[in-house]
Amino acid sequence: MFEAKLSEGHVFKKIIDSLKDLVKSVNFDANNTGLSMQAMDSSHVALVSFLLHESGFQSFRCDRPLTLGNF
Repeated sequence: MFEAKLSEGHVFKKIIDSLKDLVKSVNFDANNTGLSMQAMDSSHVALVSFLLHESGFQSFRCDRPLTLGNF
């Protein structure tokens, strides 16, 4: 089971909105330490790396590692 709640969800939305023009497809990896993502832009010039530790969430539960997104 995966469950995560942010007290400031609009900040996460702003981060995703700022990345949507740079990277077209990403997968988020969730595990017991938090939520992470790495992606390259289409020309392979820029690498985007994102990590939000479980302590950054209001509540966080991840029973097993998951990949969220398009495989």
